[in-house]
Amino acid sequence: MVLHFSTIQTYTLGDMVLHYMMDEARHVELMLYPQTEQAYVRLPHQQRTPISLVQAKLAGDAYDKNFSNGLTMFNSETSRNLTFVSQHKHQEKDEIQIWTRLKDQHGHDYRHVVAWQRGQQRLKFWTEFTNQSTQPVKLEYLSSFVLNSLAPFYDQIPAGTLDLLRLRSKWSMEGRLERRPIETYDLEPSWKPSGFALEQIGQNGTMPVRRFFPWIGMADNRQHVMWLASVEARASWQLNAARLDDRPVLFGGLPDADNGQWYKIVMPGASYQTPYAWLTVAQDDLEQTSRRLQQLPAPVKHLPIIYNEWGTTWGHPSAELVATSLSLLAKHEVDDYVIDAGWYHSPTDDFNEGLGDWQVDSHRFPQGLKPVVELIHHYGMKAGIWFEFEGLGKDSQKYHDQDALVTRDGWPVTTMKRRFLDMTNPRVQTYLQEKMIAVLTEAAFDYLKVDYNDSIGIGADGADSPAEGLQAQEAATLDIFRKIKQLSPNIVIENCSSGGHRLTPAFIENTDLSSFSDAHETHSIPIIAANELTILPAAKNLIWCVVHPDDSLKELQFHLIATFLGRICMSGDIRHLTQQQWQTIDNGFAFYHRVDSLIASGYIQRQGPDILSYANPVGYQVNEFHDAATLADSRQLLVLVFGFNQARTKTIDLDIQTNDWQLADVFGADDMVLDETNGTFRITILAHQFEAKAMLFTARTVHAKTEE
Repeated sequence: MVLHFSTIQTYTLGDMVLHYMMDEARHVELMLYPQTEQAYVRLPHQQRTPISLVQAKLAGDAYDKNFSNGLTMFNSETSRNLTFVSQHKHQEKDEIQIWTRLKDQHGHDYRHVVAWQRGQQRLKFWTEFTNQSTQPVKLEYLSSFVLNSLAPFYDQIPAGTLDLLRLRSKWSMEGRLERRPIETYDLEPSWKPSGFALEQIGQNGTMPVRRFFPWIGMADNRQHVMWLASVEARASWQLNAARLDDRPVLFGGLPDADNGQWYKIVMPGASYQTPYAWLTVAQDDLEQTSRRLQQLPAPVKHLPIIYNEWGTTWGHPSAELVATSLSLLAKHEVDDYVIDAGWYHSPTDDFNEGLGDWQVDSHRFPQGLKPVVELIHHYGMKAGIWFEFEGLGKDSQKYHDQDALVTRDGWPVTTMKRRFLDMTNPRVQTYLQEKMIAVLTEAAFDYLKVDYNDSIGIGADGADSPAEGLQAQEAATLDIFRKIKQLSPNIVIENCSSGGHRLTPAFIENTDLSSFSDAHETHSIPIIAANELTILPAAKNLIWCVVHPDDSLKELQFHLIATFLGRICMSGDIRHLTQQQWQTIDNGFAFYHRVDSLIASGYIQRQGPDILSYANPVGYQVNEFHDAATLADSRQLLVLVFGFNQARTKTIDLDIQTNDWQLADVFGADDMVLDETNGTFRITILAHQFEAKAMLFTARTVHAKTEE
C-alpha cells in the first residue's frame, strides 16, 4: 500500500525548517532543510514503509523483515507501530523546544524533543521513553535523532547526487575526511523492495574516537545542501546512514543491544532519556556548515600561549627543571606553564606505573608543589598540572583495591598497563576529592590537563547492560569536571586522551580546550589540526610545537605556523636553543598575537589536494581565516600555506585580488615567494621541502556589509 503524507506543522528556527509530516496511519516523520530551499520541498510519494522520527526496539518485538536481525534494529516492530499523539511548542527565554509525543502498540510513551537556542545555527535532539505498563521493560534501542527523506527536492534522486561524509580516526592520524557517493556504500534501492541499504559506524569503549568521530553528514551536490549530525558520545555510540523506499535517512545515538551491548531496563512509571545529538543543515560548504554544528566560544582578544614541559623532560619533571625553564621562558611571551606526567611517586621509571596514588615525588619536588606553583605565578604565568585520574598503574596501591575498580563480569578490567577507578563509586569520588582536587586547590593550580590513555572496552558492571555501565562511568567523569569548575571557576581544563581519542561533544563542550593529537613531532601536524576544525573550534584546538636544538629555522617556522591553526602549545628542549632560534620563536609569537583573535573567531576556508599519506605527506595545504562570513565583507585575512615535500615546485593562485587586499605582515619561509600576477596574489612552494608561510592581509577599501 502506498503511503500518503500530510504536513503536521513546519517550524522555522533561524534559517532552518523542521517539517513534521504524517501518513494515514499516524506515523510521524521529520524532514530538515534550509529555509532557502523550502519552495522546492516535496512530500514523499510512492512510499510503502513508514520510517518514524523515533527508532526504538523493545525486547520481544520483531526485527524488520529486510534481513535486519543481527545487523540493525532500524524499523523494528516497535518503530513501525509508533503513532502520533500530540505536538507542542515550548518557549522559555531564548530557547524553543518542539515536543512530539508518540505511543507504541504497548501503550508506552515516547517524547521526541528538538531544541533551538536563539542565535545558534544548530539543533539539539533527544528522545525520552516512559514505561506505561505495570512490568519492567527491556529497551534494546532508542535513537537520539532520525533525519528522514534527506534531499526532499526530487521525485527520484538521480544517481551521484548525494555524498556520505565521515571523519576517520587513528592515533596520530585523526580527522581524515571520507566523502564518497552514497552508491559506493550500496545506499541505493535494490530492484525490488526487499533488503534495505545500511552503512553503520560506531565505537565501543571509553575512547570514543578511535576509528571514526561521532559525526556524519550527507551532501546534495545538485542543490548544494549539506546535513551534518554529531552525537554526544560520552562512551559507546552508533551512527547510521540508511535507505529504504528510495528515502535516505541518517539516525543514531547510543549503540543497540546487538552491535554495542547496550540495553536499559525501565521500571514501571520510570523514564529514560537518550544522550544528545546536534544537527544542522545549510546551503554552504563543509567548512561553514561544520562551524554551525560547533558550540563556538565567546570572542576573545588574546589566546594564551601554553608551555608544557612533557617534550622537555619526557616524564621526569622536577622543581629544578621547572625553575630553569621559567628563567628562560620569562624572556618570551608564554602565559601558562604545565607540569605533565611524572610529578608523582612511582616505583619505576615509567610514569604509567604509579598512576592513582598521587603522592608528590619528594625527590623531584622536595618542597612539594606549592612553592613551584608560587614560582610560576611569580613569573606571571598560570600554573598547570597533569592528571590521569580515571586510570591506575600496576604498581600503585590503589590498583589492588578491588572495591574501587571497574569490573566486567565481576573481574577487574585490566589492560597491559592499567586498571580503572569506578567513577560511580562514592568512595572513589571521595578519594579523588582528597587526592586530586586537594592538590589543585591547596597548591592553587590554575590549569588542569586531564589525560586518558586506555579504554575500559566493551562494557562495565554496575548498570543494566555493559554499554550502559560505560555511559555511567563517563557521566561520573564529566561530573568531576563540573565539580572542579564549581570549586575553582577560573581553572582551565584541558581534554586529552592519547591526543584526540576524546574529541567528542561530551568532552569538547565540558572543557576549555582539547589536545589535537599525539602527532607532536610530525610534518602531518597542520593536516590533522586543519581536519579537526571540522569538529573543534580553533580557540579550543591545542596544537603542539616541540622544538629541538638541531631544528633549522625553516623547520621551526613550519611547526610554529602549524600551531596557528588553533592554540599554541610549546614544548621541547628549550635549554639548548640558539639566540637565532629564540628570535624566530619570538617573531612567531608576535605574529600570532597579531592574528589570534582572527584565529579564535574567524571563518575558515581550506584548499589543496587530498593528502594520501600522513606518515609521508606530499602536496600542499592552504588555510584562510577571515573575519566575516564572506571574504567580500572581511577586513582581515590570514593565509597559512604549507608545502609537504612535493616532487615539483608549485605555484598557487591564492584568489586574493591585489586591488582589494594588501599584505600587512608575514612570518615564515623566505624562499616561499609571494608575488602579484594579473591582479592576483600567487605563492610559490619549492620542491622537496617542508615549509610554511603565514601572511596577514588587510582590505584596501571598506567593504559594504551584507544586510542581515
